[in-house]
Amino acid sequence: MTISAWDREPVAAFEQFLYSSGFAQTAKRAAPPVSAASAEVYKFMFGRFAKWLRVRGRTFSQLAPGDLIEFLGSRDARGRPLQSKIAYRYLRLLERCYEHLDMVPNPASAAITILGSNRPARDREMVALSPAQAGQVIAARPELTSWKRQRDRAMQLVMLCAGLRVAEAIGLLASEVATVPEQDGTLRIRLTPSGKQPTSRLHETFLQQAAVPEVLEWSAARQQLGIPGELLFPADDEGRPLHKSTVYRQARSALKEADVAMSHAGGRTLRNGFAVAELRAGTPEETMRKRLGLVRAPALDSYLSAARRLRDGKA
Repeated sequence: MTISAWDREPVAAFEQFLYSSGFAQTAKRAAPPVSAASAEVYKFMFGRFAKWLRVRGRTFSQLAPGDLIEFLGSRDARGRPLQSKIAYRYLRLLERCYEHLDMVPNPASAAITILGSNRPARDREMVALSPAQAGQVIAARPELTSWKRQRDRAMQLVMLCAGLRVAEAIGLLASEVATVPEQDGTLRIRLTPSGKQPTSRLHETFLQQAAVPEVLEWSAARQQLGIPGELLFPADDEGRPLHKSTVYRQARSALKEADVAMSHAGGRTLRNGFAVAELRAGTPEETMRKRLGLVRAPALDSYLSAARRLRDGKA
């Protein structure tokens, strides 16, 4: 598809690119074809960008790095600006589009360089719950007025107390969670890549003891509801998967209900809190790398840094 097509119908051009082999070829590492869940996220992101283009009368091929940075400063329908990590993901997605079109220089690459050099070091640090804040969330015990509220609570606990990624929690199968606790009271979760994000790998983690009763209660309730399919946390009574935006929104609400105030809050914050708590409790680094599903040891560095900041009272 030509650059003129991206100017005329950017959404249609993007979707054609998204489902082509070219999309995987622009990834920084070898990647399988995009999953249905990831495709929905990418389409949502590009759709917001295309709306911004339309409102401002811009065309895709004529944008400069400053224009892309201007887009990142725009606000969503609720009046909220993009968070720094989400902003990078937008630029990385656009960088892949321009790379596919062989545009040199790549305006998104230049924007990434500009923001990387201007962004304060603090913005690049991992945001994680402290053990005390994690304790507040676990102790909150919100009123569960519906089965979906019970589902959300159990899902938040597997992220906070077992370290699952948002995509892993969305794709978690009932069969991947043990029905009987270990001798130490934890609950084994064996994650398989099926139905999850492309970066998810086969690994095991253990749900912390404090969260086990609520997760097992939800598992039993889900079975009694007779919801079809294998997803432990279905979106509806037909067994369809949740959307990532729903999970992030509910995670933010849970932190607010637990009176935990954070500048950036969401499902990833819960996972980070698990890693920090376990590292501070003395869990060996190699064990934590495996439980988080990380391939290489350096991938644990940001968690170790966050644990040190919390220990030193700098977070």
